[in-house]
Amino acid sequence: MSAGEARRQADDSVTDREAYVCVTNTAEARPAAARPPEHDESIVQVLASKILSDWLRNRQQLLVPFTLDLQKLEPSEVDMLLHAMIAAAHAGGDPGEKSRERLDSALERLNADDRQRQESLRALREPAALRRALANVRDVRVAAMVYAAALLAIDRRRLVNRHFMRYLATRLDLSPQLARSLEQRFRPSV
Repeated sequence: MSAGEARRQADDSVTDREAYVCVTNTAEARPAAARPPEHDESIVQVLASKILSDWLRNRQQLLVPFTLDLQKLEPSEVDMLLHAMIAAAHAGGDPGEKSRERLDSALERLNADDRQRQESLRALREPAALRRALANVRDVRVAAMVYAAALLAIDRRRLVNRHFMRYLATRLDLSPQLARSLEQRFRPSV
């Protein structure tokens, strides 16, 4: 390395050092209020709250996979669910062909056997009172099953049916969060 190159390299390193000292002294000399904030605390709190809320909602749905299979339930629970579905189908008045299709699709989705299908068709012609269907609901798990079964058998586009579902959720003492969660999970396929 020649003397000229060594001098230029020394000059460059001095310049870099001076620039560093100048920048740090300027940053330290600037008052704290004049520095741009790293983040706005209120925005961070709102975002954190939303993220936590969504995460908890998803966590509950993932940790408690809520499926209905009539073959795995007690006969009394199956009877209760069938009557709740029939009551939901009758909520808007006399069930038409679409209601029957929706009920048949719901029974297929719930893995109903032929006897249960025949019983539901008989009950559709001669519906029992909703009071009878809800008489044995003792806990939140059974209440959620009844609400989910009714959701599968109802046309939620009609206002009267939405009012019925609101009434049913209140009658079953379901929290609004649980009712919303079930409404997102259980949609009729017809």
